[in-house]
Amino acid sequence: MNFTDIIYEKSDRVATVTLNRPERMNAWRGQLEHEMRAAMDDAERDPEIGAIIVTGAGKAFCAGLDMGALTKIASDAGLGDELEHARAGDGLHPNFRGRFAWLLAMKTPIIGAINGACVGMGFANALHYDIRIASDRARMGTIFPRRGLALELGASWLLPRIVGLANAVELAVTGKLVDGAEAYRIGLVSKVVAHDELLPAARALAIEIATQCSPLGAGEAKRMVYEHLFTDMTTACIDEDQTAIRMTRSQDFKEGIKAFTEKRAPRFTGK
Repeated sequence: MNFTDIIYEKSDRVATVTLNRPERMNAWRGQLEHEMRAAMDDAERDPEIGAIIVTGAGKAFCAGLDMGALTKIASDAGLGDELEHARAGDGLHPNFRGRFAWLLAMKTPIIGAINGACVGMGFANALHYDIRIASDRARMGTIFPRRGLALELGASWLLPRIVGLANAVELAVTGKLVDGAEAYRIGLVSKVVAHDELLPAARALAIEIATQCSPLGAGEAKRMVYEHLFTDMTTACIDEDQTAIRMTRSQDFKEGIKAFTEKRAPRFTGK
């Protein structure tokens, strides 16, 4: 597939998706979403890829939905069927069929390298990444109430689980933007670094995951974290036990133990 709205690269067992509309602050539109989904699906299928980074070109990560689309929606008496859940037919659990929720069902860990403004639709998308690292130039927030809107695309469910109820409500009702330091303080990002160190830091973490962790182990861990948000502790513990039994029969488990005893880097295959 030829990409126009993103840059898609692979190296060192890491796939990098760069939103690439810098002249529009990487504003979200259908073409960008289509390309991002295609790239993420490709990375998920590639056995050589152990982690994914998503970042933005230029000064912004993503400034939200393209203003042209917003203007059209406002002039056309509102939103029609644009927010359909397009992943319904691919075997996903209903909780992960949403427009961005399918990212949570991916086995490959996703790291967001938030390099600048990350607002509105871009913010909602970034909430679906597993790890977020922010540049000290990042600005993040819902901004929805300041455009006459509320939360959307899973943000109302994810935000309180990431930053806690009080912080989530404050971000939701004020629509304010927070900088990297504040995002780190409330748990919205796991790390904030100097702007020039953002991609190196994200790549270092991605390479660590891709080379030191079993794809099978990382994928099952991610699955359990998200699926267990919808269940009780007893069910979660049963699933953990059954998964552990299944994984002790895997080649990755055998390789992990062997690599440790031989004091060498593991050579995991995801099997």
